[in-house]
Amino acid sequence: MSSQSTSNQKSPVKSGERVIFIVTTIFIILAVIAFGGMEYVRHHSAKPMFSITTNYQFSPEAKRGMDLFFRKGSCTDCHRALNSGTNMGPGTDLDGEGTKRGMAWIYNFLRRPEQTYNGQTLDHGPGKAAAFVSDWKAKDLHAIAAFLTALQAKSGSSVSPVPPSERSPFVDSMVKKFAPESWKTGKYKDMRDDSRVSRKSDQPQEKQ
Repeated sequence: MSSQSTSNQKSPVKSGERVIFIVTTIFIILAVIAFGGMEYVRHHSAKPMFSITTNYQFSPEAKRGMDLFFRKGSCTDCHRALNSGTNMGPGTDLDGEGTKRGMAWIYNFLRRPEQTYNGQTLDHGPGKAAAFVSDWKAKDLHAIAAFLTALQAKSGSSVSPVPPSERSPFVDSMVKKFAPESWKTGKYKDMRDDSRVSRKSDQPQEKQ
């Protein structure tokens, strides 16, 4: 009887396990505090948190759209613009969006997302997390569209369809040394020598 009751007793927590539990708890608490502090700074800072690879000139309407995007619309719960916000994967980083899409397309997407996109979206559309955006006033959606249209990617950035216009001695030397012979004999044209690309790198992209 006594041996059975002894076996049913829970074994005491070992000192090593206790230390691991305490350290893990402290780590989780510090991580939560750090995340909360970062979010507080992000929501209250007028400056972007990361380096900017986007050109922009904001009209008064675009400035109002920026305020809606960052402070009132909860857009940064899923999206990033001016390198500030949350990057949830492909399509959620909106830096350079104006280089890819025209204002009419962006507005129509905000108003009728899946009809404009012509397919299923991750969180826009009926019954999805961002479905509420379609119910906003037309002038607010137009302001956000103006803000996003103003975000023009710098040539050579990861979100730009235009390569950098500047020559790089290092890149040229690597191409000369390691590139296949077909690259050196004129089979492929260097896009930097194309005058159309040079003009595009200094001008806003034509909207679709």
